[in-house]
Amino acid sequence: MIHLLKRRLTRLSVLSLSVVGLLVARPAEAQPAAKRQVILISIDGLTTMDYLHPDGGLKIPNLEALKANGCAADGMTGIFPTVTYPSHTAMITGEPPAVHGIYTNTPLDPFGYQFGGWFYYAEQIKSPTLWQAVRKAGLKSAAISWPVTIGAEVDYLLPEYRPVRTREDVAMLAALSTPGLFHEMIRVDPDNRPMTDAWRTSAAISILDRYHPDLLALHLSDLDGAQHANGPHTPQAHAALEKIDAQIGEIRAAVARSGRADQTAWVIVSDHGFYPVNQVVNPMIALREAGLITTNDAGRVTDWKVFMHNAGGSALFEVRDPNDSASIAMATGILRKLAADPANGILKVYTPEDLKAMGASPTSFLALEAAREFGFGSNMEGPMITAAPSTGKHGYNPNIPELRPAMILSGAGVYTCQQPRKGVNIVDVAPTVASLLGISMPDVAGRNVNTPVQR
Repeated sequence: MIHLLKRRLTRLSVLSLSVVGLLVARPAEAQPAAKRQVILISIDGLTTMDYLHPDGGLKIPNLEALKANGCAADGMTGIFPTVTYPSHTAMITGEPPAVHGIYTNTPLDPFGYQFGGWFYYAEQIKSPTLWQAVRKAGLKSAAISWPVTIGAEVDYLLPEYRPVRTREDVAMLAALSTPGLFHEMIRVDPDNRPMTDAWRTSAAISILDRYHPDLLALHLSDLDGAQHANGPHTPQAHAALEKIDAQIGEIRAAVARSGRADQTAWVIVSDHGFYPVNQVVNPMIALREAGLITTNDAGRVTDWKVFMHNAGGSALFEVRDPNDSASIAMATGILRKLAADPANGILKVYTPEDLKAMGASPTSFLALEAAREFGFGSNMEGPMITAAPSTGKHGYNPNIPELRPAMILSGAGVYTCQQPRKGVNIVDVAPTVASLLGISMPDVAGRNVNTPVQR
């Protein structure tokens, strides 16, 4: 088992200022795409406010340098619900959830058979992926903690799975990764716990140095955790982002040392923003009281007709039997009555037609969105309104400015811009990355947004 003896101080030094000037944006036609490497980094929970209007004292010199030498979006339109796994899958398929099939973070699991499992497996994606396009073109890819990648067609894979806490977790992740790669990366960084952001950064640098993938995708999640625990744009959130910025600085410095800075395109993205919350509403209490959910004395579900998929700032409702129109009608009436009372903190009711228009879950007969400073809870007994267990949530409507994901393009092949690029959608990530690699993803909902900027 890995012993957390110390963090290497040399890795925590701020490398950013020494590499700010190393990456020079070039017009896309200036260099053959086949010579490029693309580094795709998802900073979970990053908002456009962090790089377009940074709070005083926020030190993110690497993101600022990439933005200055490239083109930043004023935000991307995300998917509904604005949560991590459907968003990351939209980024690597170029399709909305209704097409790619990952509708929420977790499968609906009323009986708890999944033991808290998420959509970890690439085979659950219903549409072609960027990984497959890269492999078909004869190029190599690497993915580190990118959601929904277990079993993906990735050459150097360290997939996202449950947190690493035990020897068995280490063995499991070693088995799920490219053979030999997980233990190799442990030897590279024995001081940090595997799959932390610091460890992922070491792995990214090592894979770039040793294996030279054409595409490397890296998911960093500490900012998301800090905002859930402390709320968005708090000192703790700023500290987490500054640490991630320094980690990006480490990767930039490694690329500079390799001599490939002029051949490297950077795509910095996120999956969603955040809202501050202090209360949650628990609609399943009303469903249980109406007999649509049955529980035993221990509070465990023994039977159900309608159940809720909790997505933090929104909730999606599914029926066990799609032909059970009576249960759908009863639940719809109950939920609309809850939403009609402002005290319950429900902002909007979404119909199946609304969900279809947003490319959201086709298996849900209704969805609710929470009001500001409210989220959803999963209690099935007790008071309808309870204190929020965390002070930051996402999952709300993707058109809310605070929820818009981020995008910064920089480096080789990128058209620079002086003003933030508008009209970018989260499904544009895959075709944009593909274009930078000199390949294409035809017939997807997204488009390549690395285009000349009209002056």
